[in-house]
Amino acid sequence: MTRPSSPTPTRRFTAAVAATVTVAATVTVVGTLGAGTAAAGPCSEMFGNFGSLLEHQTEAGMATGSLGSLGSVGSSGSSGSLGSASRALGSADRSGSLIQQLETGSLGNGLSGSLDPLVGSVYGMPPWITGEEGTVPVLRGPTRFLQLVTGPTSPTDTINKYGVAGTDLGIMWDNGSPNDPQVLMAFGDTMGDCTVPGNQWRSNVLFRSGDDDLTDGITIDSAAMGSDGLAKSLVERSHQTGEVTIIPTAGISVNGVQYLRYMSVAHWGQPGSWTTNYSGMAYSTDNGENWEIVPEMARRITSAGDAGEGAPGVDSAWRSAQMSSFLKTDTHLYEYLTPSGRQGAAILARVPLSGSPSTGDLEHGPAPLDGVLDPEAYEYWNGTTWVDRIGDAVTVLPAPASELSTMYNAHLHKYTAMYSQGFDSVVMRTADNPWGPWSDATTLIDYSVLPGVYGAFMHPWAQGNDLYYLVTTWNAYNVFLVRTELDALFPEPTLRRAPTAQATTEVIRQVPVSELVDGVVPTE
Repeated sequence: MTRPSSPTPTRRFTAAVAATVTVAATVTVVGTLGAGTAAAGPCSEMFGNFGSLLEHQTEAGMATGSLGSLGSVGSSGSSGSLGSASRALGSADRSGSLIQQLETGSLGNGLSGSLDPLVGSVYGMPPWITGEEGTVPVLRGPTRFLQLVTGPTSPTDTINKYGVAGTDLGIMWDNGSPNDPQVLMAFGDTMGDCTVPGNQWRSNVLFRSGDDDLTDGITIDSAAMGSDGLAKSLVERSHQTGEVTIIPTAGISVNGVQYLRYMSVAHWGQPGSWTTNYSGMAYSTDNGENWEIVPEMARRITSAGDAGEGAPGVDSAWRSAQMSSFLKTDTHLYEYLTPSGRQGAAILARVPLSGSPSTGDLEHGPAPLDGVLDPEAYEYWNGTTWVDRIGDAVTVLPAPASELSTMYNAHLHKYTAMYSQGFDSVVMRTADNPWGPWSDATTLIDYSVLPGVYGAFMHPWAQGNDLYYLVTTWNAYNVFLVRTELDALFPEPTLRRAPTAQATTEVIRQVPVSELVDGVVPTE
């Protein structure tokens, strides 16, 4: 089966998009922080100027006295007087839903980050919003932050080499090349020089790494580059009303072809919530440098966004399949599917690898809709067997589960699933089969220890006792390499459940990102 030839969209998005940040009406701001002013940094212009957004929200949605008078924070970074709050938002107890909302987010959908008033100019605002660079935690225990991978002081110098000052996610997969093996990393909303119009904003970018020794950090070898000298968007956002950005959710290599699942974001809602237009798929035959969309693989739930000519119609059945995680075996590509946002459960699809196109098949003419590119070949796990209808699929990982990373781990001799579990932050489950049954969740990074961590993605080459993965902190809005000692968390041979008394990780102190040398995070 072959799709009709259609041009690939080549639109370029150069301006920051507007977003709506919704905050509970009970949010309070500390009356006096330092000099008593709330200064917006240059990156506050991201998503329609954060300073103006704060002013608008104060006047329109929070004129109840609980927020206090914020004054004018204009697009030029000018600051106004930070009025007194009716009551302080205590930092000792972080169990409340308001605190959780403030400290959890992805770009454009939350006021997350540190609640330490000494960290940010605005209480509860991430430092990168207020012109600072954020901090990184020094941890003690089975899990520790090793290295800043993107942004200021990163060893790769991603700002000057690739124009990446802030980004998130870092979805990793093996490129499948026997001659030049690399791990490809897809990132989400990315900003560069925030002092120039548009902040050099891109919906997504891609890095490559051939580093197989992660004990001293990860080395970035190259990026998919644009003619402007910046890391370029892999799949461009359309300029159509109803689409704010395009975010990668999964990547995999099959027969030397790179595949990327992504979501078209319609609206950033409250922290941890967002809505999508569709899940799309693109492929690359040149190691991730250039991408072609496959409209027939779109899973549309709205008519907004540009899924491409030949995309199927809107179908509400796809609401449970807007975000993905790929896992490849010898015979099948498994795809874990969740709805948009961080509140849903995961279901499981699979498709045979046989018949999937090679790079040669895709370099000339339209893509053959075979193998992993055949939307009709996917089947779904109903708890007993594989069926054709997604509506018959059952939950394999319970809610809340989002931003999944899945792979087989040779050290554990198990399939592993790492993901954000609501406000428990980063957890892992194990199973003997891709469909489960899955073990109880083991916490790798607890929310109470490190608020604002999200998007944990495992390094596919990390197959020993030390598990390496990338996480994003909302505090710094950049990506870090993290290591967890598996034997400390999974001492039981059967691994059916976590031990009753788990080894714990604690925060020793916070270090400003600007003080890191070559991106290395101190041990104590």
